[in-house]
Amino acid sequence: MGLLKRLTDLAIPKRASTQTWMILTFTLFVGPPVVAVGLYVAFAMQGQMRIMLVVSMGLILLLALAGSWVATNKITTPLQALNNSARRIAEGNPGENIEVDSRATEFRVLAMSLNRMSASFQRQINELQSLTQLQNEFIGNVGHEVRNPTFAVSGYLEALGSDSLSPEKRRRYAEKGLANLHRLQTLFSDLIEIARLEYREDLIDPAPFELSELLREIGDTLESKIKEKELRLELENAPEYVHADRNRIRQVLTNLIENAISYTDKGTVRCRFRRRLDKVRIEVIDPGRGIEEHHLDRVFERFYRVDPDRARQSGGSGLGLSIVHQILRAHNEPIHVESTFGRGSRFWFELPLANPA
Repeated sequence: MGLLKRLTDLAIPKRASTQTWMILTFTLFVGPPVVAVGLYVAFAMQGQMRIMLVVSMGLILLLALAGSWVATNKITTPLQALNNSARRIAEGNPGENIEVDSRATEFRVLAMSLNRMSASFQRQINELQSLTQLQNEFIGNVGHEVRNPTFAVSGYLEALGSDSLSPEKRRRYAEKGLANLHRLQTLFSDLIEIARLEYREDLIDPAPFELSELLREIGDTLESKIKEKELRLELENAPEYVHADRNRIRQVLTNLIENAISYTDKGTVRCRFRRRLDKVRIEVIDPGRGIEEHHLDRVFERFYRVDPDRARQSGGSGLGLSIVHQILRAHNEPIHVESTFGRGSRFWFELPLANPA
């Protein structure tokens, strides 16, 4: 007791105020419970924080997994589409365009490159298919055109070997055999001409020349055919100078006028030209049987005949208009045709004007 009293006397002055006694009392009797409560709360909050930390880490892990899956999907899906497209292209089946659902510029650029490559391959495949079809048609047409006159010549030669033929029949068979040989010669000459025009652009040698003079020369060449069919041929035009290959334009006009003569039974075949801006428009007009509308898009194809029987009887190879088309294409000029069935046809093209030499 003496020790406690002595400690109290040391800790609390004898003249301590009432306020000091209240503070000491609160500290001794109220302080410990408050501290205990504070510690409890602190420990409880620490437990909750642990739980929240564990939950947060779990959520972060789930979000990371989800994000990695989405990112992986965004990468693998475009890559799979690109891989499938590349496989189709390698197999010769380009298919549809690739559409990449990605914001990555690299994927979009790669998809565009593959689409361009696919389109290029598709065009080449289509061209090869068209060429194959044309080649098959060409071989079939050539075989057909060669077979008939060859058999005819063979038959006439065999008949000429007979001793029982009269001089008149012998002469007639010889003429028919020569006509079929001429038909074969014309066919092969036209085929060679088309091949040269298609693969040799240097065969065109343009220079200024006077057009009406060329028409008069062509008229003199075709005079016998005009008289044979009792037709009229009008070629008179005012002089005009054009810039083109004179010999090739002679072929064009000769083929067009001969074609008009072949399909005209009566009337007048005309070739006229007139100045049109910086060019001269040249027209070949006939009052013949005309061309039905569904034939117009194909008249410049090789071996295409509107009337096969009439064309073969006239000795035509079916390549005349195709040669016209090739020559004018080499001059960078198109050929046009208008026709009304039963009333006649009009073919026309244009050549650039030239100053007189």
